[in-house]
Amino acid sequence: MHRNVLLVFSAFVYFSLCTFALLVFDAGILATALMLFGIPAYVLARFSSAPAEVLIAVSVFGFAMAVLLEGVAHMYGIWYTLGVDELRIFGLVPLEVIVATVLQALFLTLLYEVLFDDGQYSTDKSDTRFISFGLFLVCVVSLVFLGQYVLHGYYLSYSYIWLIGILGASSLATLAATRTLSLRFFDRLVAFTSLACIPLLLNAFIALNNTHKIFAHANEYLLTLTIFSESLPLEEILLVFVTPLFIATIYELYLDDQR
Repeated sequence: MHRNVLLVFSAFVYFSLCTFALLVFDAGILATALMLFGIPAYVLARFSSAPAEVLIAVSVFGFAMAVLLEGVAHMYGIWYTLGVDELRIFGLVPLEVIVATVLQALFLTLLYEVLFDDGQYSTDKSDTRFISFGLFLVCVVSLVFLGQYVLHGYYLSYSYIWLIGILGASSLATLAATRTLSLRFFDRLVAFTSLACIPLLLNAFIALNNTHKIFAHANEYLLTLTIFSESLPLEEILLVFVTPLFIATIYELYLDDQR
């Protein structure tokens, strides 16, 4: 308990100083991701002796999430990310965002394991689990490729809320289908999501202030908020809460011990 309190207090001080510095120096996507997620992920990995197999598998999963979110966002006009060098996969997904999302996935996974789980990583059948994440990445890349080059021009109204709904429903459906998980896990998942959303909200605020993303389709959002003269869709805040729920659920079910 004392260890967790100390970690939470240290994290509060660290994220407060990082947010101030990132805003003052108008940091870009990579610098923001490195400060908010990369360095804390490194510390948590060293602190808990995270095995390479788990870190690699989570990185592949983060890669797939980046392609999914950015690919759908750019195809349907949900948002537009301003990368520094404009190098993009399929002309859609900035390479910077892939690195940033991988760091975010690593941070969230390690945070969940260290503070809310038992701190013990499972490497049983790691090859099989790694292949599962690799197949997920292949499927996501294939879907984005089809959407960009085969079904180009097809448009789905309110795409953002559909995307969030799919991630949330997938998490809940997976949990409902798994009978080995207890109510204790659900309580742990809620507590983790409540804490993890704080650095994600800071990241969203910095992205808005430093113009990492542009939200230009107000008529396609459920609600548009105005923060410091900048537009922020309500869906962006909802995604902040759905992301840790989705990552923790997938991690626990496919990489950890399901306890």
